[in-house]
Amino acid sequence: MYKNKNVLVAGGAGLVGQSLITKLLDQGAYVSATQYKSRKIDITHKNLEIVSCDLTNPDDARSVFRNMDIAFLAAAKVGGAKINQEDPSSLIMYNLGLSANLIALASKMRLDRCAFISSSFVYPYTTNPHTENEGFVDNPSVYGLGWIKRYLETLCKHFHMTSETKYTIVRPTAYYGPHDNFNIEECHVIPALITKAFNRMNPFEVWGSGEEVRSFTYVDDLVEGLMLATEKYAVADPLNICTRETHNIKEVVSIILQYMNFKPMIVYCPDKPSSLPYIVSDPSKAEDILHWKARTSLKEGIKKTIRGALLLA
Repeated sequence: MYKNKNVLVAGGAGLVGQSLITKLLDQGAYVSATQYKSRKIDITHKNLEIVSCDLTNPDDARSVFRNMDIAFLAAAKVGGAKINQEDPSSLIMYNLGLSANLIALASKMRLDRCAFISSSFVYPYTTNPHTENEGFVDNPSVYGLGWIKRYLETLCKHFHMTSETKYTIVRPTAYYGPHDNFNIEECHVIPALITKAFNRMNPFEVWGSGEEVRSFTYVDDLVEGLMLATEKYAVADPLNICTRETHNIKEVVSIILQYMNFKPMIVYCPDKPSSLPYIVSDPSKAEDILHWKARTSLKEGIKKTIRGALLLA
């Protein structure tokens, strides 16, 4: 579907954005990708245009959407457990305004398709893998950000029904990879642990109990599922795009330290900010509809992430 199409990657310098750019170029697309402030796109290709702009500026946003066929909305302000607990409002207000405007702009500029990346935060807290029909049941597990994602999904459905633009909605879980944010004050658990291992922290401090369970999904698997969903299931109906594997944080710590040949004293800090004890989703619907499965094991994904981070350092 992507060959010879004009495809916008909004937020091209981020974790998902850089993987998207590479895979879209491999499929013959003409890619326009945005970058903003400190994070930069490190890909060069004759069919890639890199645009430095502020997508919260209406003129900048309209300019990059012009003449596009497909848009992937990967632009967002993200943060780990610390900012989610200490200042969630900064994430909520920024992402609400940014994403709502881009979702609407895709319709206004008459794009054929628009892909929105939602979150497993929309689900209520349970200790079972979430299925898509639970996305609007009770209060979301992460109250503020969960409601924002629910609203943005609803906005996608609205414009899907009222315009010619077709929308895709995917709900990933705990994705990671080489182009992640490794700023220790902002990043999620896997890049935070890798950064601490790089810095040879000893005692090695791990926030939380270590028993927290996630379905950690390697970014390339997520992007393959996202692109397939945009091609085959642009119907404004959410799909969980995630691995079936589940692991706790202690297993992640073990893999990272073993691969980096580092044997510090490990200290778990349950009093420090950490996320919910269990966030896992069921990918059965995506597997059935898209004939897609996440292929990268946690061990292999962490190795790729560390090797990539070393090359980018």
